[in-house]
Amino acid sequence: MTAQTIETSAELPCHRCGYDLRAHPADGECPECRASVAESRRVAAVPRRPAWRDSDPRWRRRILAGVWILALVPLVDVLKVSGWASRVPVPNVFGFPGAVRTLDETLLCTMNVYAPVAFCIGVVLLFFKERGRRAAQFDWTRRWGVACSYVALLLSATEVLFLLSLVSTGIAALFLNMALKYQPRVTPWFVEVSAGYLRYGPQPSDGSGVALAAFSSTAVLLACIPLYDALRSSGPKNLAAILLAPLALFALRYLALAGQYCLGFVGVTSTDLFRYRIYFWPELLATTLPGAQPMPGLSVAGSPAAYVVEPTKWCIVLVIAGWLTVAQVAAWWKRKKTHAA
Repeated sequence: MTAQTIETSAELPCHRCGYDLRAHPADGECPECRASVAESRRVAAVPRRPAWRDSDPRWRRRILAGVWILALVPLVDVLKVSGWASRVPVPNVFGFPGAVRTLDETLLCTMNVYAPVAFCIGVVLLFFKERGRRAAQFDWTRRWGVACSYVALLLSATEVLFLLSLVSTGIAALFLNMALKYQPRVTPWFVEVSAGYLRYGPQPSDGSGVALAAFSSTAVLLACIPLYDALRSSGPKNLAAILLAPLALFALRYLALAGQYCLGFVGVTSTDLFRYRIYFWPELLATTLPGAQPMPGLSVAGSPAAYVVEPTKWCIVLVIAGWLTVAQVAAWWKRKKTHAA
């Protein structure tokens, strides 16, 4: 009788609608949605937030990889301002004469391709679904965070795709100037693709830069939820909230600036928002490092507050990466000792 009283007095929400099933038999059904009481008992036994060492190993690895990739977003810009980009050789796979020879001649440096791709990969990894955990209230943010990351990547690729379409147009015009019997078979393909993109494809504009900053900031704001889950499962949750608060506040600030620009407020320009097109401003962060040299083509004219905000964001991401790395090593060491025993 005592065990039965304790079992029936414990709260048992329905796994589908949340109705209290504590007074219903194990083989019964929910009176609201007809869901099985046994299934609700099984779901209730699953931990809502397991410890880091007890959570899904694949989820842990992807969270850790995503944070480290975000920490390495300024890598190419650091190589550029330090002069190392002109010293890193790039292999000539096809052996073409006049091909790129060093890293600073590739699209990673000349068109700033690396930072948006690294940002998208890092953020998407943070939204990886965790197995063996009960459904949480904010699980719906996962799909929206991934969608915002992909939209930000597509918007950041508009400038590159536009220039590639112009180059394809030039190549198509060169082929068309040849005699018909000497024209390559790919000539119609070059004409259709380049002309089709220039006519129907997205092109870089002030609005696309503002939308890019808004979507990237939204992705980071939503990514604070899985980061908080990871940090509070491996340490104090109050410290985790304090550590993530600046990232969320900066994201809200950029969203507010985007809203002010769309409403026509004076003092907010598209250039100010385009600097934070991937939430971070890696060019400015690279110039704040010791021994950095000014590079032509880098826009680093920021306010004095920006020279504090950017290192702060990067340091927070680096601290999170170090925190989770220590937790991962501790979980691995404990598992190794358990197996040895």
